[in-house]
Amino acid sequence: MCKKSILLVIVCLFLVSGACFETPVFAQAEGSAAVVIPEKEIDYVIAEIGPRKVYFSEVNIITQKFNRFLKENFETSQSWRLNFIRQYVAQVALAEMAEKKGIAEDKDVTRDIKKATQGILAEKLVTNKLAQITISEANIQDYYQQNKDAYQIKEKIKVNYIKPKNQKDAEKMLVKLNKGQSFEKVGGRKIVKVDSWMSEGMPSSPELEGLKPEDKKALFALSPGANSPILKNSAGEPLIICIKEKQAAEDRPFEEVRRQVESELARKINEKVVTDLVKEAFENEKVTIHDAIIIENMPKNKKSVE
Repeated sequence: MCKKSILLVIVCLFLVSGACFETPVFAQAEGSAAVVIPEKEIDYVIAEIGPRKVYFSEVNIITQKFNRFLKENFETSQSWRLNFIRQYVAQVALAEMAEKKGIAEDKDVTRDIKKATQGILAEKLVTNKLAQITISEANIQDYYQQNKDAYQIKEKIKVNYIKPKNQKDAEKMLVKLNKGQSFEKVGGRKIVKVDSWMSEGMPSSPELEGLKPEDKKALFALSPGANSPILKNSAGEPLIICIKEKQAAEDRPFEEVRRQVESELARKINEKVVTDLVKEAFENEKVTIHDAIIIENMPKNKKSVE
């Protein structure tokens, strides 16, 4: 995998993380740094594991990363809150018992702890960097103006089409059309009338699916009343299409698409920030990835997938 591909994978991983339910982390052991309790919050003991007291603040810190739906469940459903807290306490108790059994010294466990620590540190570095980014109203409007085409109501057409029996039949019809005969006269009962609009991204009829991108582009370049050359749908069937109506693309007002624009701008900025940060890490930590060696040592009996 090239450096560019690796950076893209890392960007995607960071952008999708942290939005959903997290498995509870282990509570702090006695004598470790104190849990930070939000101002004005009344903390209280929710469970005891031998001499170890488990405080609500430990759980509450985890819930701050919940999405809106999970947070609402935690705040309003007694059974949901109790089940979550029981799960948390069970995990703490299991961890305490595992430590007493010396499992923390197991080489697989120490490796996994190191890996988890690396993930937490890397994510925190990225999160701190992203927290420094601010997007102003002017930034959002500028992005909209620069990318108006992306938010347009796309150009669309209404069509009728002829579905000949075979390629030879289609060629005979096309000759007649090119000599000036009307679409209605040439097509007769073989004309299929489509009432719905068709855009470049969506066909108006199942039989029009599978048109080649270049054929579809040429189709949208035609004027109302003009007909296409012989085209093929996804089933390989010949079609001759006539443009019945055409509606030009329209800009959507900023107010209508503001939230979408802001979301897409934030995503692009985040991607750039993370990509730049990864590049900086690669340079500062003198990273070299040996692509050729990795590929050379792939299993030889497996089918290669690019």
